[in-house]
Amino acid sequence: MKKLIFTLLTGLLLAGTTSAQRAKEAPAVRFQAVDIYVDANNQPLAAYQLELKADSDAVKIAGIEGGEHPAFREAPYYDPRAMQHERVVIAAFNTGAADSLPAGRTRIATVHVQISGDARPEFTVRLETAATVQGEKIPATAAARERDND
Repeated sequence: MKKLIFTLLTGLLLAGTTSAQRAKEAPAVRFQAVDIYVDANNQPLAAYQLELKADSDAVKIAGIEGGEHPAFREAPYYDPRAMQHERVVIAAFNTGAADSLPAGRTRIATVHVQISGDARPEFTVRLETAATVQGEKIPATAAARERDND
């Protein structure tokens, strides 16, 4: 009986060591939320299209959600196949009245990313276009900011 218990305990200890070794060998994975902002100055923002890109192939896009203003609360349009890599193009529009649209700086989306290993990627945003409800182009700017994981 003692021999059987000893054999079982030895097997469990060896199995645990193997799992621990595999965990050390596997690259660490963490998740990060990246908030995307568009600043339309004092113009009502009705539409935008932009590209978010990471400078590392250790980044994979895990999900995309809408922004803080009701006009852009729904997730923006994007290509699900393209989001499997380190970049994504997103776009949204709202045909509401100008007074129901955000003006100034607003968070229009949040992109959730998976980062492998010790990479500390930089995120860049390239704003393709921003427009008013009349379809007039707005001289807007866009920025990405990693959310604190506190």
